[in-house]
Amino acid sequence: MNTVVVKETPTRYVIEVDRTSVAQGLTLLEADGAPMAVMVPAAEYDAFRAWQETQQALYSPAVPTGFEREVAAFERLKPALQEQYSGRAIAIYQGQVIAAGDDKMAVLGTVLETRGPVPCYIEWVEPDAPRLARIPSARIAR
Repeated sequence: MNTVVVKETPTRYVIEVDRTSVAQGLTLLEADGAPMAVMVPAAEYDAFRAWQETQQALYSPAVPTGFEREVAAFERLKPALQEQYSGRAIAIYQGQVIAAGDDKMAVLGTVLETRGPVPCYIEWVEPDAPRLARIPSARIAR
């Protein structure tokens, strides 16, 4: 990797780079003896962006379209739901309660029987208690 020293002027940075050093690959830019940036040939940058997009598609959680809308509807309707469904699990689809029961899996079964695999939100209707989240695994960074 080539190294180029960056000089600061009152209005902008100035670098002097010859084309051959850029064509050879990565070029490290330094200012005051510390790394500041890296110049990358355009073809390598394009390849990196394509790789990055595939990684994001592979590892980002796929949230069904409309799911966030159902969660927001649950939160908005929660005070009214307390009166009718307190202590029960409900399923929200298109902003409305479509199933209720004493077990989340039974509610899911009802939804699948009546509506099929739709993006609904199933949650317990409880007083303002902290929400629980299940984390499938944990990794401790050391």
